[in-house]
Amino acid sequence: MSQSPLAATPGDQPKENTPAPPPVLADLILSAIAAADSAKIIAAPVKTGLAADPNQPKTWVVDPRPHQGDFPTISEAIEQAGPGQRILVRPGRYREGLRLEKPLEIIGDGNRDEIVVEAAGREAVCFNTHFGRVANLTLCRTDDSPFYLVDIAEGRLDLDNCDLSGRGLACIAIHGHADPRLRRNRIHDGRSAGVLVYEHGQGTLEDNDIFGHSLSGVEIKDGGNPVLRRNHLHDGRGAGIFVHQRGRGVLEDNEISSWAAAGVAVAGGGDPLLRRNRIHGGGQCGVLVYERGKGTFEDNELVGNAGAGLLVRTGGEPVVRRNKINYNSAFGILIWESSGGVYETNDLTGNEPGPWHVHDSSKSWIKLVGNLE
Repeated sequence: MSQSPLAATPGDQPKENTPAPPPVLADLILSAIAAADSAKIIAAPVKTGLAADPNQPKTWVVDPRPHQGDFPTISEAIEQAGPGQRILVRPGRYREGLRLEKPLEIIGDGNRDEIVVEAAGREAVCFNTHFGRVANLTLCRTDDSPFYLVDIAEGRLDLDNCDLSGRGLACIAIHGHADPRLRRNRIHDGRSAGVLVYEHGQGTLEDNDIFGHSLSGVEIKDGGNPVLRRNHLHDGRGAGIFVHQRGRGVLEDNEISSWAAAGVAVAGGGDPLLRRNRIHGGGQCGVLVYERGKGTFEDNELVGNAGAGLLVRTGGEPVVRRNKINYNSAFGILIWESSGGVYETNDLTGNEPGPWHVHDSSKSWIKLVGNLE
């Protein structure tokens, strides 16, 4: 038998009347185990961290496998959980709709692509409370029923790092003065708009990837007034952002590319503020302002669009300052019938067939100051 490193060696035998060395710690443990009743030896519990810290909210675990979590469905966990508590959702396919009417956190525990909430005939998430968080889930629709995928009717929902897609109405609807935070989501392939903000909805959308929608990537109307920053909106069949019916919004530092109609369209009293956006690859134009649309456009890049970089028509009246409007296929700025606006210190070089074309009916309604042609 090998000796413990602390045991005495043959050359170090103790002299007579010299006390024996204390037993080695390992020997004490082995002796205790040998003397104990094995039926009474109980392994120490593994600390999971789910509710061990009294300063952390109570956590419930959802797992579709039998006896692996607290509940097999998310809806059961929502019903049981108290306000402010947390629900961890393990990988699985959950065919249900989630109604949040009390403050909760619902967080996917694992690979987002393997944690799927699949809705049919209802919303995947209906949020109607003061605050909450939904993160790291895949939310999708499997039918054409007339529901939003995520319906945010009030309060502040933090929707973070989710994948959202599906048929039916918009992937995300924000209305009723709701003020959510949408960050780092993938919002794609809807048959309507990606995000619809209406009836005085607000919200902050940051660092989202929004693409492949049949209509707009983001539609703002009826007094909607969100903030969009650093989003990538691309490859859809309508307009990247459509602001109309008195919609507003602040759009900063977004990349808007390859929409079949226009990168941005403003109509019907829409009046957004756009700063430092890059708008390119529009199928018909970069920006379209029409039917009494307004808007303030400052320090944007409108480059490489089919048609005009900026097309203004039928009563459009934007304010356009310090933009780079270059290398577009049909004029930098094309102002058509009975339209106006202010156009100051823009760079209009490199466009075909030239920097401007202004319809005769609009010449008395526009103001041109210091543009580079």
